[in-house]
Amino acid sequence: MRRSVTLIIAIAILAVFALTHSAQIQALYTSMTHKPLPVGLNAPPVLPFGLGSAPGTPTPVIAPPPPASVIQNYANRVIARTNLYRQQNGCPALTANPILMSTAQAHSEDMAIHDFVGHNSFDGTTAWDRIRQAGYRYSIVAENVAWGQPTPEQVVDAWFNETPPNDLHRLNILNCKLHDIGVGYYYLANDPGNITAHYYWTEDFGTPWGQ
Repeated sequence: MRRSVTLIIAIAILAVFALTHSAQIQALYTSMTHKPLPVGLNAPPVLPFGLGSAPGTPTPVIAPPPPASVIQNYANRVIARTNLYRQQNGCPALTANPILMSTAQAHSEDMAIHDFVGHNSFDGTTAWDRIRQAGYRYSIVAENVAWGQPTPEQVVDAWFNETPPNDLHRLNILNCKLHDIGVGYYYLANDPGNITAHYYWTEDFGTPWGQ
């Protein structure tokens, strides 16, 4: 009998505690069952910087492309700054290649219009296959992508200032075995999708077969 009374009192105390501390209990439960997602530089919550694939349910965006003169100017500035860092570190300057310029520009547009960031195309094609299918026969190929940086200088600095072990983009810039480069830039003033970066960048690197 005494044990039953003690049990009833204990249950009553727990019930009162639960009613008066419901917010704290809920917060504790949430902290135990929801782990924070990794966030990279200028990345959406579930994608590290420069990585990832196209989502299965994109939000296509209808928007005019940037003026050709702006695209060319920005591409030239990305190449110039990339070559500046290469030459400061003992690598020869890269040469703009028309095929790589085309593949890089198409990929930046693909990311912007189809609302994703990553190295694979919206249709799942890898960077390496895109470049090969465009007619560039290579012995080495590499790619950098980024989103959110408004100027050519800022995006190249973001790639170059990475620190090990997360410095794959910097290593691409400083790979002295690479000879050619292509740059893509696309801007969406109205960017209403899941990824609202506005600025989408691609660097395609390569060395022709036999070199």
